[in-house]
Amino acid sequence: MTPPPLPEALTDPMARGVRLLLDSRIPVRLAWTAHDASPRVAPLWHHWDGETLAMATFAGAKKLRGIADGDVLAATIDTEQFPYRSLTVRGPVTLEPTDGLADEYRQAAARFVGPVAGAQWCAFLGEPDQVVIRLRPTFAQYSDMASSPFVTTSPD
Repeated sequence: MTPPPLPEALTDPMARGVRLLLDSRIPVRLAWTAHDASPRVAPLWHHWDGETLAMATFAGAKKLRGIADGDVLAATIDTEQFPYRSLTVRGPVTLEPTDGLADEYRQAAARFVGPVAGAQWCAFLGEPDQVVIRLRPTFAQYSDMASSPFVTTSPD
């Protein structure tokens, strides 16, 4: 079965701001509703592979108790400085257990803390099993306050 097409915001050519957020060192904030109906949010390193947002977590992590294959989750990557930029996505997830560290985790570690420190961090962790939470966006929205006519990024 062919997956549905990606939302326009995530197809090439991507807006520069969308690409910057996907390639940034800003953790994704993953949101879901736990089985007890309470909302949850967790920051995670991420890797965009061109079709899915992959977020690896350690096998046995509490967040995995509330997430199942096929659940529709939301995630955002957003800046902390004004003018704010954000990318919000929603879509179904698949859970992919790994033997040892996931390749996506290694790639994210290299991006988030640098290639040398990322490799050192992964070596320090050893080879614990992980689960890749792979979100395939069916919805994407990019917001860029810098494009507002009321926002100026230069000091007065």
